[in-house]
Amino acid sequence: MRIIWSPLAVDRASEISDYIAQDKPPAAEKWIDTVFYKVEQLKSSPEIDRIIPEISDSQFSLTYS
Repeated sequence: MRIIWSPLAVDRASEISDYIAQDKPPAAEKWIDTVFYKVEQLKSSPEIDRIIPEISDSQFSLTYS
């Protein structure tokens, strides 16, 4: 699986990390590391998600681990 980050997604992740860092820099670093780690996990295991009950189609899902 190939995952391509949009420039907007990268900007938003950076903005969120910057906001968290205002109060807790270590938490911001942990958060951004976790986001990128989870995305990397999807590359090798795209089925590690849950199906949205309202849609009940594996084509549409959200990732929670």
